[in-house]
Amino acid sequence: MMAKGKRAIMTRTIKTAVFLLILIPACAGARHPSSGLCARNPTDKALISGSVPPILAPLLGKWRAELSGTGLSVETGPPGPPQGALDPGLAAFLDGKRDFAFLTREIAEEDLARFRRAHGTDPVVIPVAGGSWTRFGYVDPVVMIVNAANPIRSLSFAQIDAIFSTSRLRGYTPITDWGQAGVAGWQGRPIRLVGGDAWASAESARALTVRRWVLSVGNRVGTWREASGTGSEADNVERVVRDPLAIAFTGAGHVLPGTRVVPVMVKAGGRPVMPTRDAVANGRYPLSRTVDLVVARRPDGTIAPQVARFAGYLLSKKGQDAVEGDDSFLPLTRAQLLQARRMLRTQPSC
Repeated sequence: MMAKGKRAIMTRTIKTAVFLLILIPACAGARHPSSGLCARNPTDKALISGSVPPILAPLLGKWRAELSGTGLSVETGPPGPPQGALDPGLAAFLDGKRDFAFLTREIAEEDLARFRRAHGTDPVVIPVAGGSWTRFGYVDPVVMIVNAANPIRSLSFAQIDAIFSTSRLRGYTPITDWGQAGVAGWQGRPIRLVGGDAWASAESARALTVRRWVLSVGNRVGTWREASGTGSEADNVERVVRDPLAIAFTGAGHVLPGTRVVPVMVKAGGRPVMPTRDAVANGRYPLSRTVDLVVARRPDGTIAPQVARFAGYLLSKKGQDAVEGDDSFLPLTRAQLLQARRMLRTQPSC
């Protein structure tokens, strides 16, 4: 299942909306095997262009090779960082000059605004792979870490919200010491946020994930506690190692000895989940991230047939087999795929 609490483009609603609202146009031809998506006759030729981040380029190469005999050609320029200001290919997509973009992070706020200016609507964000586990620098899940000496057992989303935000949209009063967070015998010991430069101005990819999935609720956007000058994601883990009262978030692939990953749960009273490989692979860990295909709707609300055809392949058994055979990413869960295909099978027949 998708991580709970995700996402108004994201209060996590856009990723859910792709399965609930995507309209695939009727087309001459057959449905793509295993996907339920309308696909043109395999002999029909089509070319689509987009952008791809460097860490996804090898997997895209496998997908492209599988598609080579179908008549669908997928073209990308040189791989670039998944931000429009840094990658001309992604910028071209945001401006409506390319057909798709792959993202390995939450879409940046400035990129979202740029897309809306060009298209007049939000993008459709389609999960196509289940992210990574503990591979450094990839799409590893976001984890909450404390010093190894801290005995805290778990944190709920509401507690995280009360620690990191001023808005506290999940209903808790501010949590500023470890006793308030439930650590027995630690009453009065202050919680020290580290890594605050990751959200002091332009938010990092993980800061965006935490704000959109945890600090925000529905259409209400959460706001961060001020913690500038406490380091960035480049050094926050080392700061936690040195400070028994510190807390930070990072990627599962960035954890160091001297820190401890805290199990998390969406709702208080639920079962805390550690980001084990199984919990990430089966979607139980609620801060697992995904690799996404981002596309635009046409003025009539549909997705261009050749782009839908590409999405159909990525969601097909062959597309997911390529992910499973890759060392860097996990395939989508069965629940995610079934949900996508079930909704797509309700679209008009080809």
